[in-house]
Amino acid sequence: MNFLKRYGSFLAVGAIAGFVNGLLGAGGGIIVTFFLAKKLNKDGNTMFANAVATMLPISVLSFALYLANGYFSFDEGFLTLLVPAILGGLLGAFLLTKLKFRFLKIAFSLLVIVSGFMMIVR
Repeated sequence: MNFLKRYGSFLAVGAIAGFVNGLLGAGGGIIVTFFLAKKLNKDGNTMFANAVATMLPISVLSFALYLANGYFSFDEGFLTLLVPAILGGLLGAFLLTKLKFRFLKIAFSLLVIVSGFMMIVR
């Protein structure tokens, strides 16, 4: 019982993030990031890095299921996005250690707001 009391919220948020990511293809990382910001008293770099590390296996599993069900193709659009996305991820991870947490919080918040708006109007 002590385990559930201590980690129950982590288990619940993890399940919700996985569900959202699997269902929508994105969004689980936002849930994890907000949860970690509230629950853990860590610096911003640690919070964002833990959110990425949490979402990687969820994304890989979701991808495998989408692929197995025929919802994915390795066309030129995917290949054209893949290399720049990898390079952008490397640049983002590098900048995470250089930028102030306040800037990262504002940038992340704006991204969430703009993404939500784009999903509504599209």
